[in-house]
Amino acid sequence: MRRRRPRAPTAESKRLAVVEETTDDIYSIQFVLQSLGFRTQSFSPRSSMADLMGFGPDLIIVDMMISGGGGYRAIRQIRRAGNLDRVPILAIGAAAMEGSPEEILAAGGQEVVIKPYNMTELREKLDRLVPKAK
Repeated sequence: MRRRRPRAPTAESKRLAVVEETTDDIYSIQFVLQSLGFRTQSFSPRSSMADLMGFGPDLIIVDMMISGGGGYRAIRQIRRAGNLDRVPILAIGAAAMEGSPEEILAAGGQEVVIKPYNMTELREKLDRLVPKAK
């Protein structure tokens, strides 16, 4: 009997959680990610960590422009959550935001994309954070 070789993960098998509070931004980033073949689910900054853990994301995308420093707070909460502490985080910031990419990395993010970002830059970062997502 021949053994089947396990398939390499594809973008379709990768789960990306989006932590965002603005409906338009949720639809926008989910549209982009789904067009690249990822399965996505959005979570508000007030979602419980249990909900996020239950989704079992391969990557978490956090909008740093969540009101009241919520992006930094969300990253810190994710890093304290048992099953999420090693899930990579891609932070989405804006040129006009308070803080810097270095501060985001210090808070626990692995990569930072600054709006407006281009698809090539986003794809390169996704490929680094979620291997075999092609």
